[in-house]
Amino acid sequence: MLGYLKLEVLRILRDGGYLMMNLVSPLTMYLVFTNIDLGGQGHRDAAIYSMVGMAAWGAVGAVLTNGVAIAEDKALGWIRQLRLLPLHPMQVVTARTLCAMIVAVPPIAGVCLAGGLVNGVSLSAGQWTAIGLLLWVGVAPIAALGLGIGYLFSPTKAQAVGMIGYMGLSLLGGLWVPVAKLPRWAADVAPITPINRYGELSWRIAYGHAPLPAGVGVLTAWFAAFAVLAVAAYRWSSRRA
Repeated sequence: MLGYLKLEVLRILRDGGYLMMNLVSPLTMYLVFTNIDLGGQGHRDAAIYSMVGMAAWGAVGAVLTNGVAIAEDKALGWIRQLRLLPLHPMQVVTARTLCAMIVAVPPIAGVCLAGGLVNGVSLSAGQWTAIGLLLWVGVAPIAALGLGIGYLFSPTKAQAVGMIGYMGLSLLGGLWVPVAKLPRWAADVAPITPINRYGELSWRIAYGHAPLPAGVGVLTAWFAAFAVLAVAAYRWSSRRA
């Protein structure tokens, strides 16, 4: 499985445009949003809130874009080639999930660096480390969702479904504006979404609190559900390849 993971990572790293788009967009949005008082408590609060939100947004975009790449690979016959390898479907899904998470590192690192160097976000070393790790590990459920989308749909449909999920869940999850500023119905739904609980992990650390067990539980449940979806979608896609 490690050999397959290395192969997939190298394929993505060779696509400079793919990496740049997933880095430039969240960085640009972050620098724009820090001029808006999203947190309601001044520039510092907005800089911290938007830093976490845009880093998470960039990571989500990277892993969902990976799903579109999978759909394109499927159309080119890459799934048929994988069937010749001695890999269990769970190994394939695990490797592609890790691959997607690796691609999520640049936007996370880029936005956090901008927060510290450009907007003067000041946190302890422990907070910076925890935020970075949680933003990376916490995107795993969305990475699994991206795989499911890629294995289920054609490239065109995967791009459309991924974009709808990307924009819709990011807005509903509070990555752009705090959930408290959303309409009442959206604020009620947000806590059960994986995106909101994903961002919540790092927001709480940034403001000096520990992650909520309920949030970790919701995110874990979504990961289990999306992992099952990804494995089932890969099996289905393999039979049709």
